[in-house]
Amino acid sequence: MIDEVEITIASHPRWLRMARSLVEIFCREYQGDAATVRAIVLAVDESLANVMKHAYGGNQSRPIRVICRCDGSEVTIEICDDGREFNPFAQAVPPPDEMRLGGRGIFLISSVMDECEYLREDGWNRIRLIKRLPLSLAVS
Repeated sequence: MIDEVEITIASHPRWLRMARSLVEIFCREYQGDAATVRAIVLAVDESLANVMKHAYGGNQSRPIRVICRCDGSEVTIEICDDGREFNPFAQAVPPPDEMRLGGRGIFLISSVMDECEYLREDGWNRIRLIKRLPLSLAVS
């Protein structure tokens, strides 16, 4: 059985809390570890900030879809926007000890999630973040 929930928000920072809450509530159903849930929420928050800044250039009225899905073996979070094409995972990630402003979000997202991918389909950017479930929680 696949569980799925979706929300569409405007690209305004005031809606970030709602998106984070949805992801947290959804992930708590499948992840036994609170620290892992917090890390997933942080990765989603960073991804949403990237959409707002890079894909939409600060335009606060554009749509962002957040889709949470679990298939019994992994949790997948998809973040979709119809903004400027931008693949955050194609950028060189600076080493964590290099001093500079910005650029740490992609490193953080990649460190927290088991898989991260970017797709461009039918005019939509789609960031897919995957976290495998612990064996003790996975459902066959």
